[in-house]
Amino acid sequence: MTKKFIKFLPTPENFNSENFPFYWITQVHSQYVLNVDHALKKYGVDHSRRRVLTALAARPHASVSELSEMIVSKMSTTTKIVYRLKDEGYVETYACENDARITRVHLTDSGVAMAHKINDFMAVVLEQSFEGLTPLQIEKTMDSLKVIMRNLSR
Repeated sequence: MTKKFIKFLPTPENFNSENFPFYWITQVHSQYVLNVDHALKKYGVDHSRRRVLTALAARPHASVSELSEMIVSKMSTTTKIVYRLKDEGYVETYACENDARITRVHLTDSGVAMAHKINDFMAVVLEQSFEGLTPLQIEKTMDSLKVIMRNLSR
């Protein structure tokens, strides 16, 4: 490790997790999930269901594998979530016309309505999360996170 990054690495000699950038990334993500889950609990929607519903709102008729990639989840986990949502009446599934091995998923009317409710709650959490930051600061934070993601994806 180069010396320029050593101060960010918690070591047994100098352990301080607050100097470790991934500590803050996981703390922010965990608190975000808790806040969103708390807000959506009264609708019976949890973080996993929310992720699939909002992914489908962004990409209607996505395949289960596309949804897995979008929500960064294992295919088996995504499949379970999709079938829970299907049982709840939020989504419908069908075989792809070109390749019957591919299962496509789309929102029902109640799924679309729930996706709109979710977006309303997410807007409140987003506003709370970024209070005190300018839009430029938020953009710079996102740019930095994108670079970190690209670096990790190599």
